[in-house]
Amino acid sequence: MKNKKSLLIPYITAGFPSKKLLIPILKTLSENGADFIEIGVPHSDPLADGPVIQKSSKVALENGVTLKWIVAALRATSLQMEKLKPLILFSYLNPILQYGIKNLLKDLPKPLFYGLIIPDLPLEEAQKYLPLFKKYKLNLILLAAPTTKKEKIKKIVAAYRGMPGGFIYLVSVTGTTGVRKNLSPELKTKIKEIKSVANIPVVVGFGISDSKQASQILSYGADGVVVGSALIKVLKESNASLKRLANFIKSFKC
Repeated sequence: MKNKKSLLIPYITAGFPSKKLLIPILKTLSENGADFIEIGVPHSDPLADGPVIQKSSKVALENGVTLKWIVAALRATSLQMEKLKPLILFSYLNPILQYGIKNLLKDLPKPLFYGLIIPDLPLEEAQKYLPLFKKYKLNLILLAAPTTKKEKIKKIVAAYRGMPGGFIYLVSVTGTTGVRKNLSPELKTKIKEIKSVANIPVVVGFGISDSKQASQILSYGADGVVVGSALIKVLKESNASLKRLANFIKSFKC
């Protein structure tokens, strides 16, 4: 990625490949080019996730990882994590409701956490939670797809008013996460359309496999990219080598 101002957001599944590696992985990503880090909460029925992240989620669940464990682990070490980049919690709605959304927003250590992504939370329902996010100074990051109509994009943009920051997460394809060889031809048009509605950052995720694809997306006008499945594959294939992970993330900043 040649644009040094662009955002690089790696995604990890918390507790994959093991609980003890959560903090070392976060530190490795923070020290080697990440601007934010998405922490995925493992879920037994991850509808938006492809096979790579599904398998990592299964391993994490077998390791005993829960949302409560993730929050406790990060709260316990938050005072030692001044050098960590801001975190974004990626979780389906059910674990959040079980935890209690108000309790979760209160418990997430700040300023370590920047916000949350809840992929199965409809915009209409999300709006009732916005006052809570504003109260606890966290961003609810909303998703758009290549098929999202302009009128809905306007509603998404309006929802960001009063939040401390935020960006629109544009999924690169309609479907699940996973490495893909080719980008959607509709992507460039959709980024331009969102930018025409409001001056808000657009970050693209789902299916980005390497720095070449990331650079292509940035050339379309995006402000950043999310890299998930490709990163999980590096962890799996390298037997969780932090050196390999560091080199992989650095490759996006070259």
